Amino acid sequence: MSDTAFNDDLLEKELFGGDSDELDMDEMMGIGLDDDNSMAGAAISAVVSPSTDVKAKVEAKLEEPKLQAQVPKLEIELDDPAGTLTVLDHAPRPRNMATNSCRTYDILPTMAFLNQYQIHAATSVSNMRWVFTGGEDGYIKKWDFYATVNNKQPLTLGQRHSHVDSVAKGGVMASYWEHNDVNESGVDVLSPVYSMDVQSEAMWLVSGMKSGSIALWTVRHDEGRRITLLSKHKKPVSVLRISPDEYGVVSGAWDRAVLYWDLNTGKLARAFAGHMSQISSIEFQPWSAQVQAQDVDTEPVDKRASPVLLTTSIDGQCLLWDMRAPKALPQSFHLPKKTPPWATSACWSCDGRRIYVGRRNNTVDEYELGMGSQPSRTLKLPMNSGPVTALAMMGNNRSLVCASTDNVRMWDLASVERRSSVPFQIIPGHHGGTISTILVDETSRYMLTTSGNRGWDGSSNNVFLGYEVTPIG
Repeated sequence: MSDTAFNDDLLEKELFGGDSDELDMDEMMGIGLDDDNSMAGAAISAVVSPSTDVKAKVEAKLEEPKLQAQVPKLEIELDDPAGTLTVLDHAPRPRNMATNSCRTYDILPTMAFLNQYQIHAATSVSNMRWVFTGGEDGYIKKWDFYATVNNKQPLTLGQRHSHVDSVAKGGVMASYWEHNDVNESGVDVLSPVYSMDVQSEAMWLVSGMKSGSIALWTVRHDEGRRITLLSKHKKPVSVLRISPDEYGVVSGAWDRAVLYWDLNTGKLARAFAGHMSQISSIEFQPWSAQVQAQDVDTEPVDKRASPVLLTTSIDGQCLLWDMRAPKALPQSFHLPKKTPPWATSACWSCDGRRIYVGRRNNTVDEYELGMGSQPSRTLKLPMNSGPVTALAMMGNNRSLVCASTDNVRMWDLASVERRSSVPFQIIPGHHGGTISTILVDETSRYMLTTSGNRGWDGSSNNVFLGYEVTPIG
């Protein structure tokens, strides 16, 4: 066999497989390659003189969409029959979002919820009447937020000593229950709470476990009873989001899978394959964006929930899914140059036209829908601020709350480009810990922040604070 023939056989085997030593393209794709290269280009550079037939196959391979080749396979068995994608068939729950036109806010910490362990997840009902937290201790705790705001349990002088002067109200815990999972022997064991979301009227709650199971709990009646376990994920469930119609839930886990569950049947409705690392955040596009995009004078308003889903993974990947297309590839937002691959939080603007992603290098990237895959601008925090771990948009659609290791800041997005003023203000309270969650109520009158590393890198001071928010301007 000549050298040219041998090289042709070797190249064809590496690119398209052979009888022996077949390569797994899914595992090799994207490892050690630049954006302008591919597996075919790497193989070409190693071959001296390929023949015309092999060159034609290589050119055909290069013309395939890169994203399609990079989509990893999920080891998830779909249910037969599959569940229903409920978000496309039901109207969303009505929300009383306050989109005020104030210039900024005065955010002052006044409440401290005493807690001895890291809080990985926090959620609340629509009016923030009840707040639920879970973390490393393996318990789900229910807090009475109304009693806390009304100062039914003031902090003692010793308890106030570790907080800023404005913090005087103590968190009122209403109840708690064990976050039990079932091990291989069928015995209940405590599991850390890695994710959580609650129905808008506190009828039921879902939580993510270390084993990969999702537990559905009763809250309003027979509180703390586990109704069922949804088991498809293989590793800890890091994110849970109830769909806007509240008939389904979307889960993301450390196994790279994003799954949509039909809660009417408990069946898996769809699996989204596209991420290369652990899922860090999931957000539905605000429903108001879909309504604003239509002319109500000429067309009827679509009362269904927005079918656009935003997901991020810990490696910095940010994908946008159109849930109406079952097999469509997601839109990918690119990392800026010299930005390390890392992201634990992302959020939408109130109008659903912009996306904000927190990065490891003290920055927040802003992406605009319909303006390409590169960020439209980057918000730069002061040096040594630490990774951005949590984000939340206020009701005026111009104030972005951003949590990093050193402090919690509120950015005025309208004044970022002006160099005559500082574009952010520091919100007192947190310092020197990883923030796991920022919750803002629908009226933008109250805010909550919790401290915890969500099972990833970072330290925690176990602080759980409540803030009173006043519009200004």
